[in-house]
Amino acid sequence: MVNKMFKKIMAILIVAILLVTTFVGCSDDEETYLACGVSQMPRYFDPQVASTTSEKIVAVNIFDGLFKLDEKGEPQKCIVKDYKISPDGLTYTFYLKENMKYYISGEAKDFLEEKGKTVEARVTARDFVFGIERAILPETNSEAYGSLSIIKNAEKVHNGEASVDELGIKAIGDYTLEITLEEKSSDFLYVLSQPGAFPCDEEFFNITEGRYGLDEEYIISNGCFYLSDIKDGESVRFSKSEEYAGDFGTTVTSVRLHVNASEKDNAKKVDDGTYHIGFFAGEEAIEELGRKTNKTDIENITTALAFNMNKPALQNTKLRIGLVSSIDIKAVTGADYKNLVPSGYKLSGGCVERASYNIAVARKNMISAFEELEIDNLTISVLCTTDNEEMAKAIVNCWQSNIGVELNGKVVVAENDDDYEAKIRAGEYSIVICDLTVDSGKASDFLSVFMTGNNFFGYSSEEYDRMVADLNKNSTKEKAALCESYLLKNAVAVPLGYKNTILAVAKDTVGVYSAGDRANIYFYKGILE
Repeated sequence: MVNKMFKKIMAILIVAILLVTTFVGCSDDEETYLACGVSQMPRYFDPQVASTTSEKIVAVNIFDGLFKLDEKGEPQKCIVKDYKISPDGLTYTFYLKENMKYYISGEAKDFLEEKGKTVEARVTARDFVFGIERAILPETNSEAYGSLSIIKNAEKVHNGEASVDELGIKAIGDYTLEITLEEKSSDFLYVLSQPGAFPCDEEFFNITEGRYGLDEEYIISNGCFYLSDIKDGESVRFSKSEEYAGDFGTTVTSVRLHVNASEKDNAKKVDDGTYHIGFFAGEEAIEELGRKTNKTDIENITTALAFNMNKPALQNTKLRIGLVSSIDIKAVTGADYKNLVPSGYKLSGGCVERASYNIAVARKNMISAFEELEIDNLTISVLCTTDNEEMAKAIVNCWQSNIGVELNGKVVVAENDDDYEAKIRAGEYSIVICDLTVDSGKASDFLSVFMTGNNFFGYSSEEYDRMVADLNKNSTKEKAALCESYLLKNAVAVPLGYKNTILAVAKDTVGVYSAGDRANIYFYKGILE
């Protein structure tokens, strides 16, 4: 009887001790679980095909590339222990760390066992060669191709004019990587910090037989986290790798990305303590924040006037210039916005030329356009949300005052977000006031929105496509400014203001940082105070 009572008391004491060690104290072994709100469920966990914000967030946290971005968005050596650049700036030689390995999760091990296969866990130069080759090959359809196209013969390989063996990248032994470029680049190390340049184990990739990156068992990664759980449509978790030997280790036990259709919910849930981190956009969402949240602003949204190029009349450049030149932007918005690309993007803010407010120029272009189109009058509808209704009315008033009776302008205000998107899909507008943004922090990606097939308003120009392809290959501020000037001079879109994307972090959460955009958010330094 005494023995049974003793056992019962000991069991209670053990449970009490476990509870105390779980919920109290700040020891090195304390577990840290972070929750982050995102707006989309990742579909792919293959870094070479990552395209959405959430897919890229997973990629930059479960993989280590040659370089990793710091808090200022500058690339720091990661897998690379040293490197050199040839005097002509074209050939990069990278010397890799020799102790880096892939983490093979339990699910991946079970998959390999079922296949009767094994893979070597070492991360070698060949893995980077294979990963970059995949991003350049057309069948991968990688968003990263544009920035990697500066590699020698990349364009020829992508277009089927050369074999992949002719690409300017090769492994020299297991731990030396050589990459040769077509021309000098000021941001190539940044390119190498992004998912398209992450390593891919060719043997494991082939064993998956086309399923690479589709689920936990079909991916092996080399970062301080590994993909550990997927709840379709709800959340994704990545957990700490106990086998990680790199310089970017973590004390964070796991991170779960929770999917919310509305970004406003991210703001609310960070502020009420449900989440530790969340991204959201727009001024309205800021009002949801209380005093328990720190925020970082990234000016990466342009409110713009964009023309529906699917309507034949609006394909006429003179007509668009006439309409734009008749708008007194400063009077309408309170400021004379110069750039389409807002300041939050890398290489933004170059000196641009644009069609400016000039009634004489507006009248001249309108008369010429009407003659070319063989019309006497024109009705223009401006689609907007309730937030931009007054701005739309002011623009129409400019047309009525400065152009005259030949133009009938009307404002169409969408009832709600769903109605707004439905009208856009149906093409029920001549001009739309819209918010333009992209997930990355590069001006070249923002300007790529206007390439043929990339935009909802139907703009297409072979000349502009060539300009942006050149910018993607080797981004400079001057090239970005030339692309912007082309759009502004040809009145493809007009900047009407800028908005911020906000990274909200609960005040008891420190160390989590964004490297200047929505996709490069890093959790490895995260601590709960």
